[in-house]
Amino acid sequence: MNRLAAFVVNHARLAWLVALCLILAVAALSSGLVRMVLVHDRQEALETDVERLSVAVMSETMAGTVMGALDMMGAVEPALKYDAQGFMPPNGVQTLTLLQTLGQAYEVDGVFVVGTDGVITSSWNRAGPPSTGTKVGFRPYFKTAMAGQPNIYAAVSLATGERSLYFCTPVHEKVGRDSPPVGAVVARSVVDRLEAKLKTKGDVALLLSPQGVVFAGTNKDWIGRLAGKTTPERLEAIRQLKQFGAMFEKADPPPLPFLPKAGQVSINGSSHLMAMSPVSWNDPAGDWTLVLAEDLSRTAPAVIWLSAGGGVGAAAALVGFLLLSMLKAHHARMESARTIEAYAHAQEAASRRKSALAEASRRFQRAKSPEELCRVFLAEAHRLLGALHGLIYRSESDGGLRLIGAFADDGSAAPRLGSGEGLMGQAAIEHRPLTLSLAEVEGFRLISGLGDARPAAVLIAPLLLDEAVLGVVEVALITAPDPCDQDMFDEMAALLALNLEILCRPTTGGAVMTEARA
Repeated sequence: MNRLAAFVVNHARLAWLVALCLILAVAALSSGLVRMVLVHDRQEALETDVERLSVAVMSETMAGTVMGALDMMGAVEPALKYDAQGFMPPNGVQTLTLLQTLGQAYEVDGVFVVGTDGVITSSWNRAGPPSTGTKVGFRPYFKTAMAGQPNIYAAVSLATGERSLYFCTPVHEKVGRDSPPVGAVVARSVVDRLEAKLKTKGDVALLLSPQGVVFAGTNKDWIGRLAGKTTPERLEAIRQLKQFGAMFEKADPPPLPFLPKAGQVSINGSSHLMAMSPVSWNDPAGDWTLVLAEDLSRTAPAVIWLSAGGGVGAAAALVGFLLLSMLKAHHARMESARTIEAYAHAQEAASRRKSALAEASRRFQRAKSPEELCRVFLAEAHRLLGALHGLIYRSESDGGLRLIGAFADDGSAAPRLGSGEGLMGQAAIEHRPLTLSLAEVEGFRLISGLGDARPAAVLIAPLLLDEAVLGVVEVALITAPDPCDQDMFDEMAALLALNLEILCRPTTGGAVMTEARA
């Protein structure tokens, strides 16, 4: 946490940029999650709706009252059995009365009986001439009925040219359903009722044939279009069925502008959800398909999930602001604590330095000669600074320097230096201390019985008292000095200069008196 707080304070702009990116990412992710949940919920609801619609369609067709009435008539009504087998004249009064009664009771557009040979033997139409004599033996609904199965067949009527649903059941030879079929009884109803039901569900509702032809739907422009890839072979197979009348006779219909599939589908540039459910009408070509689709811009509008993302982003921004403020406050507290700790350490170090300097000063004061003072100084430099080598030169009247003290010297130190000779002579002339780093002391080595090593630093200081140069001191350290070490060395050099001046007074005075006596 300390590193993070330091990063926030030291790189404030970058920290705010990172925070902004995270906030935007959280907002975008939240919007995406909300949208995903909305889409998932709407997909489930749409699948439920299309399944319910499929059940409702089946309830009104295969399991509806029209189919039930036809099935009963085909099983028990003698007039239909005789009519289908040609034992009665076409459009006999008894048969026609039955057909008219059923048609008017269930509001269908036509009812007819088909004989064993596939020709309509008797018929009743609500409007237009009767269909009696029309050959429908090629129709799949008749073939399915002759196989003993009731069925619903959707096709374009040969008589009216309208899209119609054919409710068809077998007419059995004897009473009951155990005897073989001898014909079929059929009720024809236009598709309007089914289409009206489709319009109550979803933004898009379609009824697709097993071949993929749009037979009914909410968009009139899509009626007769073909779902999926259109090929000459596929179109020819559909034409051979003669199920869709003139839809496929005059020209090839344009394809449906989308591929029906469950999930998200683009329709006219808008994202839609789509669900599908089969409708089992005993069509020999297979199940029909109900398709429902809804526009996501209506049921899962962007304002909902963008608002949710914006709310989460605002909350994330508030949390981020509080977090960054907390980190800044934490960093301020840590800096304050470090400052106090550093001050305490500095005070403690200053106290130790003062104590050490006081002790060194007492030892300097006990020295009886400049040579002893130099030995004490170099010993203290070793104890307090870790100096492993040291030299002290005293100034002479001609400006030169004379060696009066050494520590760990191998005898190579010059006993006397001329004015300005070497770094020590230069320091004396310039009245300026020098600190040489490792790279600057290439030829300098520390010698011991265990071997030798290069020092990390060499400290040189002129011994000044009231701008007068009393000498020069040099120490070599095995480790680089820190500011405290540098201060300690400078203060020790100042004490050395003061004590050296004091020790030199009697000597100078004694020499003058001796000369006077002589």
